[in-house]
Amino acid sequence: MIKTLERLFAFRFFHSTSFPLLITNARLARRSSLFSRLNFHFYLIAVLSFAVLFAKLHIGDLSGYDDAVYAHEGRHMLRSGDWWNVWLNGELDFDKPPLFVWLEALAMMLCGVSDFAAKAPSALLGLGTILLIYFLARELSDQDWLPVWGMLVLVGTHFFMKQAMHAMTDVSFTFFFTLAILGHVKGLRQPRSFILCGVALAAAILTRSILGLIPLGIILMHLFLIGRADLLRSGWLICGLALAVGLPLIWFVSQYQLHGDEFISRHFSFTVENLPHADHHGLRRLASGVFTYPLLLIKTHWPWLPLILVGFWRQTKKMIGQRDLAGSLLVIWVVCVMVPFSLIETKALRYILPAFPAFAMLAAMTLHGWIPARGRAFTLKMAYSVMALVILALALNPKYHVRPEEMRRLAPVAQASTPPDEHILLYTNREPEWAHLYQVIWYAERRGHLLTKINDLISRLERSAETSVITDKEVFTQTLLSLSLRFEVLGETENFICFRPLQAATAVPAQPIENLQIAENKK
Repeated sequence: MIKTLERLFAFRFFHSTSFPLLITNARLARRSSLFSRLNFHFYLIAVLSFAVLFAKLHIGDLSGYDDAVYAHEGRHMLRSGDWWNVWLNGELDFDKPPLFVWLEALAMMLCGVSDFAAKAPSALLGLGTILLIYFLARELSDQDWLPVWGMLVLVGTHFFMKQAMHAMTDVSFTFFFTLAILGHVKGLRQPRSFILCGVALAAAILTRSILGLIPLGIILMHLFLIGRADLLRSGWLICGLALAVGLPLIWFVSQYQLHGDEFISRHFSFTVENLPHADHHGLRRLASGVFTYPLLLIKTHWPWLPLILVGFWRQTKKMIGQRDLAGSLLVIWVVCVMVPFSLIETKALRYILPAFPAFAMLAAMTLHGWIPARGRAFTLKMAYSVMALVILALALNPKYHVRPEEMRRLAPVAQASTPPDEHILLYTNREPEWAHLYQVIWYAERRGHLLTKINDLISRLERSAETSVITDKEVFTQTLLSLSLRFEVLGETENFICFRPLQAATAVPAQPIENLQIAENKK
């Protein structure tokens, strides 16, 4: 009897106490096991990064010089069917190779001609760069959590994420740059990966011309420094280098055959013009320009800058003392990007974006050493919470400040009054003038002509009727209305006015554009 009661008691206790406890412990174990898997964090960061990049990509705009230019060139390539030449405003554009314009045209083929399609290639390759950090970190180190920290640092770099939402080549170039480095590191163990390295180098060259050779310089210096120069005799590396040179050469040679010396002079003119000059003023500008990028990083690269500096110092010591593979690569990477771009005349922080993956790796190495194992889970949860809050804020805040707002409002008006084979004239004292012109070209789907002198504008108006013109409102009211010409005002914004000259002597009063909605995606 007593034994029977003991058995019954034990059975009830098991079901009422032990069994639920076991279930709870099993669930906690599964959660803990899931959170301890690197793959889980890889996919989670990838999804969160995608959400941050694409949350408002469809309601953005194309501002400045580069965005509208690349979008216009991609649209022209798609509609004209000329995928081998790059055309800008009705003329051949020899300044840039075609790869990014190809991506623009492909995106517009798939998504339709829109601001979203113009920015999608850069956003996708920005996401790709974040993913490459994970694989690069796994190749360079056996520290399990280093890939996760590297991804989080790059996602948390505001300037990188901001540039990834622009229709410009900088982030795309950074992706191919990083992919070439990854192919090189994998090639140290599996030489066939040098094929991937060569294809990525070719893509980098077809994106930014001779600047695409910078990762090749990094790779060669790294091989010599770590004592692996014997790989230069590897058939796989030779094939990779042949692809790196041969694929872009197809396009370069064809352009030379089609257009001759004009292609060579115009394609390399920007690079030549930005080389440092040997005169006194050039050398002084060169000396002062060396500090430009460090100062820009001090202003913008927080909170990661102290971690990057610590990581750079530690890896430099490893490079000098041990010829460490990872340390040597990251130090050479940073130096080979920072030094050349510090020497050229024109400087912008986005030019050194190819160094940002190396910055992320250096900061991640410092984080990995500073965060104890017991604090990793809490740190990751905080990072994911911040990313989730950012995504929520983007979702709950539908407002977006459209930067070229006035041009977007006037562009449909100018387009409606301008035949497809005519130009829209633009005269403005507001800088940057060329940015305004290319915004008009993109949003009006017409060619444009920028006039830089008021006398040139007056001369064109006196001899050309029915020509659509966009100019500053004060220029129109203070100068043009005093002419013995008659104007038809088509639309007006706060600072600009769109009109056509007619064949009479009195002016029609300007009428403001009201209740004109800005299209979310210009088609």
